[in-house]
Amino acid sequence: MNFARNVALVLAVVSSSCVGAFSASRINNAMKQASSNAATMLHETNGGLDTDLILPSFSTKEEYIAYLKKAGSLPDGFALGTAKGTFVSVEAPAMGPLPIKATVIHLTEGPTDSWAAVFTSNRFPGCPVKVGKDRLAKGHPLQALVINNKVSNVCPGGDGVAAAESVCAAVAEGLNLPGGANTVLPSSTGVIGWRLPAKELAEDVVPKAIEAIQADSAFAAAE
Repeated sequence: MNFARNVALVLAVVSSSCVGAFSASRINNAMKQASSNAATMLHETNGGLDTDLILPSFSTKEEYIAYLKKAGSLPDGFALGTAKGTFVSVEAPAMGPLPIKATVIHLTEGPTDSWAAVFTSNRFPGCPVKVGKDRLAKGHPLQALVINNKVSNVCPGGDGVAAAESVCAAVAEGLNLPGGANTVLPSSTGVIGWRLPAKELAEDVVPKAIEAIQADSAFAAAE
């Protein structure tokens, strides 16, 4: 199993947040194929470490979590960190502080030109999609991904592309990436029409996620 195929595995999973305009059948078919490919790759790259077709019984929550952490072992060349923070929506300040989570995926063996992504065909794509398409079109190598929940950065009131780029820049700086922000791919999911809390992500959540980076398991990102 080579490094490029491992990159494809992660992008297949991450890109699921960017396919909102696909028909239900296309999404189902794509996810079934990605799931099948991912299962095969995990068995090949991690010595068969994947969830069993029939899950065993667990007597405690701790046993279940330990099982999932082992099943979520990361492929060689990948490291992952996740952190949480809060923000106050510009569009809905009366809601008060809201939780937000970000995950940083780092390709530890260096940037790679062997990457691809599947983007929505919607004529009004989210700002992370615009950034990703630009990265791909210009042939930038890839060395990291940053994914946030809560706010999709789709049709925001402000400059969503600049907001996404500022978060990518924070990742590049925190990881000391030689290629800078251009080697970071953003992905966001959540409320449409809200501004991305880029300041909170860049100055608080992303640095904490980078501090938490480890190469053992993807469990934290799914928790």
